[in-house]
Amino acid sequence: MQTIIRKWGNSAGAIIPAAALSKAGMNLGDTIEIDAEKGVIRFKQAEPEYSLDQLLDASPEKSLQVDDEDREWLQDSPVGEEFGE
Repeated sequence: MQTIIRKWGNSAGAIIPAAALSKAGMNLGDTIEIDAEKGVIRFKQAEPEYSLDQLLDASPEKSLQVDDEDREWLQDSPVGEEFGE
């Protein structure tokens, strides 16, 4: 496939054919990472970055409950250099 690089404000842009976007498994609005070297520009889907709150919100409620095994582990004394001793 070929396309043309065009001026887009102070930047440049190229149309990505729908078939290429689909083949790459990407969608409109996706965040991408760009890498460039002489004669080659590559872009790939960026890995999502989640906040702690987002991760906790997506966690099953059961996984956030402290059970007897957790309590035992939390009450154990340090066995190594946990506190930088």
